[in-house]
Amino acid sequence: MASFQVLVGSFAIVATNGAAGGRQRVGKSDAVAFDVIDRTAGGNTAYACRDQSFPDAWDFCTRRLLVTAAPRSH
Repeated sequence: MASFQVLVGSFAIVATNGAAGGRQRVGKSDAVAFDVIDRTAGGNTAYACRDQSFPDAWDFCTRRLLVTAAPRSH
């Protein structure tokens, strides 16, 4: 079975079986929690946040992308 993963800009939201299950990647129907991985880090192993609900993980990614895309004042 393939694990569930959603790419959001430079982040990946990955379905896991939660901390109690050892945070192993699982399919969407078996997901207990979702981890956000920063894909710009070497080896795709830098976790931005862990054990979130999907809406919380999505919001985390979109907020981070908005902050980096916002124009800077001079």
